Amino acid sequence: MRKGLGYKYEHQTRRLADFVAFMEKRKARIITTKLAMEWATLPPDRHASWALRLSDVRGFARHVANFDPRTEVPPVGMLPGWKRAKPYVYSDAEIDALLTAALALPPEDGLRRWTYHTLFGLIAVTGMPRGSLQIPPGVVSQIPPPARQDKGLLV
Repeated sequence: MRKGLGYKYEHQTRRLADFVAFMEKRKARIITTKLAMEWATLPPDRHASWALRLSDVRGFARHVANFDPRTEVPPVGMLPGWKRAKPYVYSDAEIDALLTAALALPPEDGLRRWTYHTLFGLIAVTGMPRGSLQIPPGVVSQIPPPARQDKGLLV
């Protein structure tokens, strides 16, 4: 129904297909909490995605439980949620250094330096998060890393 209203479930669809393949590999016919937890905690080194994977199975299990009462719906809170890293806040001096470094980008007669100077300046005054931008690889690596944390640009 939600897909008909325009919701896109691309990632969930892929993850649920993986879960169904996982169930088939184990010849499981019923969704259980144990099976859902076993799948959700794969791979072992990807802790950040575990809660999301279990959440996908939980929603699917709720739907399946309407047709098969043997289906177990994993309870909320079984896995810790993803915690966002604390953002780094650039100081005024670091913003000035970033803008100066942007003006030093090659070529001297091109628009690239002015484009990045303007872009970083707009980010500084609006506080736009870095995740909202698509900065080409290598551009920021040419600019020295921040030296200290203070108030200023939130990236």
